Amino acid sequence: MRQRIDQIDERFLRVMFAMTETYLKELEDAELEVKMNSVPLPEGWKPMTEAELLERLEASSAEIARGEYVSLEDLKKESEQ
Repeated sequence: MRQRIDQIDERFLRVMFAMTETYLKELEDAELEVKMNSVPLPEGWKPMTEAELLERLEASSAEIARGEYVSLEDLKKESEQ
Protein backbone atom coordinates (compact mmCIF):
# COMPACT_ATOMS: atom_id res chain seq x y z
CA MET A 1 0.00 0.00 0.00
CA ARG A 2 2.82 2.39 0.84
CA GLN A 3 4.25 1.90 -2.66
CA ARG A 4 0.92 2.92 -4.21
CA ILE A 5 0.80 6.08 -2.10
CA ASP A 6 4.34 6.95 -3.15
CA GLN A 7 3.28 6.65 -6.81
CA ILE A 8 0.65 9.37 -6.51
CA ASP A 9 1.64 12.41 -8.52
CA GLU A 10 0.45 16.01 -8.87
CA ARG A 11 -1.94 15.15 -11.70
CA PHE A 12 -3.75 12.57 -9.55
CA LEU A 13 -4.04 15.08 -6.71
CA ARG A 14 -5.56 17.67 -9.08
CA VAL A 15 -8.14 15.11 -10.23
CA MET A 16 -9.01 14.24 -6.62
CA PHE A 17 -9.27 17.92 -5.73
CA ALA A 18 -11.63 18.59 -8.65
CA MET A 19 -13.80 15.62 -7.67
CA THR A 20 -13.93 16.79 -4.06
CA GLU A 21 -14.84 20.34 -5.07
CA THR A 22 -17.61 19.07 -7.36
CA TYR A 23 -18.99 16.81 -4.63
CA LEU A 24 -18.98 19.59 -2.03
CA LYS A 25 -20.63 22.04 -4.48
CA GLU A 26 -23.41 19.52 -5.11
CA LEU A 27 -23.94 19.15 -1.36
CA GLU A 28 -24.12 22.94 -0.93
CA ASP A 29 -26.56 23.23 -3.84
CA ALA A 30 -28.78 20.53 -2.35
CA GLU A 31 -28.76 22.25 1.05
CA LEU A 32 -29.63 25.58 -0.55
CA GLU A 33 -32.49 24.00 -2.49
CA VAL A 34 -33.91 22.50 0.73
CA LYS A 35 -33.70 25.92 2.42
CA MET A 36 -35.33 27.68 -0.52
CA ASN A 37 -38.15 25.16 -0.68
CA SER A 38 -38.81 25.58 3.05
CA VAL A 39 -39.52 29.32 2.73
CA PRO A 40 -43.27 29.90 2.54
CA LEU A 41 -44.49 31.77 -0.52
CA PRO A 42 -46.20 35.12 0.00
CA GLU A 43 -49.97 35.03 -0.29
CA GLY A 44 -51.10 35.47 -3.87
CA TRP A 45 -47.63 34.81 -5.27
CA LYS A 46 -47.56 32.92 -8.54
CA PRO A 47 -44.43 31.50 -10.13
CA MET A 48 -43.62 33.00 -13.54
CA THR A 49 -42.89 31.10 -16.68
CA GLU A 50 -39.70 31.89 -18.55
CA ALA A 51 -41.74 33.79 -21.16
CA GLU A 52 -43.46 35.88 -18.44
CA LEU A 53 -40.12 36.63 -16.83
CA LEU A 54 -38.59 37.75 -20.13
CA GLU A 55 -41.65 39.92 -20.86
CA ARG A 56 -41.35 41.57 -17.46
CA LEU A 57 -37.62 42.10 -17.96
CA GLU A 58 -38.22 43.78 -21.33
CA ALA A 59 -40.91 46.01 -19.84
CA SER A 60 -38.63 46.98 -16.94
CA SER A 61 -35.76 47.73 -19.30
CA ALA A 62 -38.03 49.97 -21.37
CA GLU A 63 -39.12 51.86 -18.23
CA ILE A 64 -35.49 52.42 -17.27
CA ALA A 65 -34.68 53.63 -20.80
CA ARG A 66 -37.54 56.15 -20.52
CA GLY A 67 -36.17 57.36 -17.18
CA GLU A 68 -39.05 55.89 -15.20
CA TYR A 69 -37.19 54.87 -12.09
CA VAL A 70 -36.31 56.13 -8.62
CA SER A 71 -32.66 56.80 -7.89
CA LEU A 72 -31.11 55.44 -4.74
CA GLU A 73 -30.67 58.98 -3.44
CA ASP A 74 -34.36 59.78 -4.01
CA LEU A 75 -35.38 56.49 -2.40
CA LYS A 76 -33.33 57.34 0.70
CA LYS A 77 -34.94 60.80 0.90
CA GLU A 78 -38.38 59.27 0.47
CA SER A 79 -37.77 56.68 3.18
CA GLU A 80 -36.65 59.38 5.62
CA GLN A 81 -40.02 61.14 5.32
